[in-house]
Amino acid sequence: MSTTAAPIPVNIVTGFLGVGKTTALMHLLANKPADEYWAIVVNEFGEVGIDGASLSAAGEGLQVAEVPGGCICCTTSPQLRVTLTKLARGIRPQRLLIEPSGLGHPAGIVDLLRDPMLASAFELRAIVTLLDPRHLADSRYTTHETWRDQLQLADVLVLNKCDLADEAQITAAEQMAAAQFPPKLAVQRARQGVFAADLLDLELHPERWPAEPVAAPQGHRLLPRRKAAPAADASEQPLVWPVRKTQSSLGSHSCGWIFSPETWFASAQVAGLFEALQAPDNLGLVGLSRAKGVFQTERDWYRFDWVEGMVGAAPSAYRRDSRFEVIVESTTAPDWALLEAQLLAAIMTPRR
Repeated sequence: MSTTAAPIPVNIVTGFLGVGKTTALMHLLANKPADEYWAIVVNEFGEVGIDGASLSAAGEGLQVAEVPGGCICCTTSPQLRVTLTKLARGIRPQRLLIEPSGLGHPAGIVDLLRDPMLASAFELRAIVTLLDPRHLADSRYTTHETWRDQLQLADVLVLNKCDLADEAQITAAEQMAAAQFPPKLAVQRARQGVFAADLLDLELHPERWPAEPVAAPQGHRLLPRRKAAPAADASEQPLVWPVRKTQSSLGSHSCGWIFSPETWFASAQVAGLFEALQAPDNLGLVGLSRAKGVFQTERDWYRFDWVEGMVGAAPSAYRRDSRFEVIVESTTAPDWALLEAQLLAAIMTPRR
């Protein structure tokens, strides 16, 4: 799809069945700017649409498109593509909200929005996942793949129904959220689905600290960030991908790299990099204690872990960016050059 108009901001609002997504959306729609025209795509797993009818009554300046029967993340994804194409070619909304079924894997929607045919028309912004803190003590949820995927995918985690949960349950949910890798952009308590609307437009990459220079591997171009970071010095040059940040404290040293969501890695080379960590001294990482990363590969998005000499890999629903982090315990900070070279070598050459 080609368009010269500004891309439509899109937020995905997800969460498991009964967590309060529709109530949250009704609050957002009822309080949207009066002069803005919004659209919403709502997907119900059943054939009879109920949520769409409720949302249609939420206020004026609103277009509701229902995709009933199945899940727009999988079985009816061609129908979602058609719906999005019609939105882009019709009266363009100032914002699009997508509510997938509580049984759906919303990562597929993110992949669709980044498809070259749609990416010029839509700009993906913060993904909001609603979570009931009471569910953390129920294995029916915590062992459910979709529940875990929705949690991984979230940029913003809204702990809803806090009026029904006790303080211990809410605190446990906040502690769980704080331990997530990659970190959430925001975690907010909520009642009856009411959360701050400005969370929809959070900066997706707050790591816009002055980046250390990272040389592009041969044959690659490091992509500029889409949005300029706020800077006290107006003369500051725009940052480019990837960004790197190091930290040293209490005898531990860490280094992390963050790559654009358009960067693809060769899965075999990433796996080889983690296997190479079995002999960390060869990479100048004497005292390596932890390594972890999430990578977009030619096969899928994967999370890799190295801990105590054990390497693990599993599919990941996370989609914001690719990133890699290592922690070393030593008296002096390592020279990260060898590791960085191996990491950059795993980037796939862009298709021409």
